[in-house]
Amino acid sequence: MLAIINFFIDLALLRRAPQDLPASAALLLLVLAAGLVAGLLLALTAGVGLGSGLLQSLLDLGLMLGALSLALRLLERSQRFLQTATALLGVDTLITLMALLPVGLARPVDTESGLLALAGLLFMLLVAWSVLATGHILRHAFGLTLMQGAAIAIGFDLLSFVIVGGIVDSAS
Repeated sequence: MLAIINFFIDLALLRRAPQDLPASAALLLLVLAAGLVAGLLLALTAGVGLGSGLLQSLLDLGLMLGALSLALRLLERSQRFLQTATALLGVDTLITLMALLPVGLARPVDTESGLLALAGLLFMLLVAWSVLATGHILRHAFGLTLMQGAAIAIGFDLLSFVIVGGIVDSAS
């Protein structure tokens, strides 16, 4: 288990590539479950209710996996799905767990302390790191440059924010 965690750390630091992972459905399911728990923890830490947090986490993960599957099929690279999905989920889970700190620092909001500014800075650094790491994974999966992968990651994050936010808000 420690080897898997170390792999995802190396992947997030751009030292490994998704093709270095085994094409394992069992590993994908394990990382998917960890990602769901991490997303739910982050939502709860941010003060979102259990139902909304679960819905948000499920939608985020489903949208990511659905978009990845569609893109790989359209480009006739479906054989890369297991490794790429596992890589994206693993790095996302790692960064989501790290985001618990800044989100926790921001609650409750105390505008007099510097904690809110620190939390915002830490969170923005994690967002930038997530975009870079996702761009790195997409670069390997689709034969792109790092900047192209990062641009796709930003576009997807914005699209996901709008879609998931709209659905969760209307369900609340």
